[in-house]
Amino acid sequence: MEPEGEGFKFIEHTADVMFEAYGKDFPEAISNAAKAMFSITGHANPKKKFVLEIESTSLELLVVDTLAQLLAESDIREMVLSKIEVKKFDPNKFTLSLVAYGEHKPPRDSIKAVTYHELAVEKSPNGWRIQVLLDI
Repeated sequence: MEPEGEGFKFIEHTADVMFEAYGKDFPEAISNAAKAMFSITGHANPKKKFVLEIESTSLELLVVDTLAQLLAESDIREMVLSKIEVKKFDPNKFTLSLVAYGEHKPPRDSIKAVTYHELAVEKSPNGWRIQVLLDI
C-alpha cells in the first residue's frame, strides 16, 4: 500500500538503504523512486536543471540506469537534486527522457551506488511498485 502523499516509503535493511516507490504509471513510480533517493542527499530547491536520455534493455535495468545516471550527474555537477519530470517513456524500447531539478550545494549524505540486489519492478491493477537498495 502506498503511503499517504509521499509516493515512497523506506524499508528496514541491515546495512544499506532500501525503499519502495509507487505510482499510477511507470513514469510516476520512477519519479517517486528518484525523490526517495534524493531525500537521502538532502533538501534542494529546483533552481537549476539538466536533461537526461536513458536507454536500457529491460524495465529493471532502466530503473537502475536512471537512478545511477542521476546520482553520477549530481556528483559531476555538484548538485543536490530535488525532483525529476519524465518527458518521454517508451516501454517497448526501454527508453526514458527526463528533466532533473536541483541546486548547487554539497549533499547532506552520500550514496555510493544503486544496486541490483533485491531490485523489483512490478505492475499491478493498482499501479506500479519499484523497490531499490542503495549502497551508502
